[in-house]
Amino acid sequence: MAAADSAEASKHLLPFKGGFLKGLEAHLVNADNIQKFLSTAPPETRKDINKNLKDIDGALVGIMRLYSHVESELSARSLETTAHREYYNHFSDSEMEEPKIEFAKLIRSYEIIREFNTAVIEHWWKLAHLLESFNVSNAEKHFMEQLLTYRVYPRIDLCNLTNLLLRRLGYLLKIDSEESVGGKVTVKGHYTNQISYTYSAIFREDLAEVIEGFVPAAQRTETRARAAEPPKEIRDTAVKSPYLLDTRGTEHFNQTHAYVLEINQSRYDIEEAKVRRSIYVETHLGAEDDALRQDIIRKFISAARNKDRVGEYQVFLNSYFDFTRDTLLMQQTNLPEGDQTFFLYHFGPVFFIKICTHFMRIGRTGYVHRHLKRNQMVRELPFEYVKYVLKDWWDENVYTQVPRTERNSYVAYDRLLESIRSEWQEHQLRLLLRIKKDPGLLRALNIHDVKTLGHLVENEISYIYHVKILRFLGQDFFYLPIQVAKAPERK
Repeated sequence: MAAADSAEASKHLLPFKGGFLKGLEAHLVNADNIQKFLSTAPPETRKDINKNLKDIDGALVGIMRLYSHVESELSARSLETTAHREYYNHFSDSEMEEPKIEFAKLIRSYEIIREFNTAVIEHWWKLAHLLESFNVSNAEKHFMEQLLTYRVYPRIDLCNLTNLLLRRLGYLLKIDSEESVGGKVTVKGHYTNQISYTYSAIFREDLAEVIEGFVPAAQRTETRARAAEPPKEIRDTAVKSPYLLDTRGTEHFNQTHAYVLEINQSRYDIEEAKVRRSIYVETHLGAEDDALRQDIIRKFISAARNKDRVGEYQVFLNSYFDFTRDTLLMQQTNLPEGDQTFFLYHFGPVFFIKICTHFMRIGRTGYVHRHLKRNQMVRELPFEYVKYVLKDWWDENVYTQVPRTERNSYVAYDRLLESIRSEWQEHQLRLLLRIKKDPGLLRALNIHDVKTLGHLVENEISYIYHVKILRFLGQDFFYLPIQVAKAPERK
């Protein structure tokens, strides 16, 4: 993760630029959204939800209550009152000084957020583990993917980002003592009149230089010496086990769930057996012509008993991953050719397989056909098996093709992110004008209906583009501020 004192750390904390609560309110929005989303669950998933409804509701209600509490505690009035009450726990002055009151406010803010973050991440992990344990059929996997990838995992990532915020705040306040008793956190920091303890101070890119001004010279030398040590080589492959691809790096920006692909071993075993026993598999690249597709199917049926289904399917999948990669990159018109693999690394295997299986469903390919009983057949897309094969393809074609220094380069990542933000700005204003003319879309914007807004992006631009901005800008991309270019001044 990025060092709390680094200039890059302040750039990671953009969600908090509008205030502590502005960064944390996504917990409340998502918890409420999940409750509504669960009511649309397909039949089999609904059964699992009903069995675990008490625990699911308990986690979601717990999250909303925690936010309500932190919202109250971090209000300007509450912080002002607490800072005055606890002033003499920090200072021995006879008269209260305003700069020191601001220091006390930030100390209290640190304690409140630490308490909140420690508690809320437990609820999110409990929810994630519950949902991951559901035995979801292939037909209903899309619902669970939407739930985990866009509503649960991002909030766990937000908790990790909040930890970075706390480290940054702790660095500003020079906190050297932290105690937690019964969930209540108490810290001790060190005040200096060389710093203005305003909220904006957290985001100063020169914070390290400012704080170094009152750190003893010997300690500064030691810190610089440690910082100059080159990072140790940790691994050459992202395949951590036959069922885990972990492409995360060492910095905060490449530590999210988008970089991790987990395969459920028991489901993989079942699906591998289904592939092995299949009558035929659809291995075309999505022919548009129905006659061509039928011809391909007839060819596979005639040779069905002589085929190595597992080998055939693996060859197809590797070719299809190439096809998906090429299609995805073809739409990145602003991306220099030398940055394509770097883009794929940060796009991540989770979002890549989302696009890949979407193409398969649209192109009606990649499906496995097998006998059910007598003359009945079943047609399935073995999602867990596809993930298993992608694991090695991604490691060989993406992860190991990007040098470790590039994977962990914030400068390169920020340049990519800025390019994607700028590209979105070109569409955002046009789509917002479109939304304001449509009462249904305007209502979706006002009630934070990201699903409807996402469909708009897919219809107006493309499915791939929607997935890309979800990956890099988050589901609230429509609510990002619009940067209007300034007109040149007249001379």
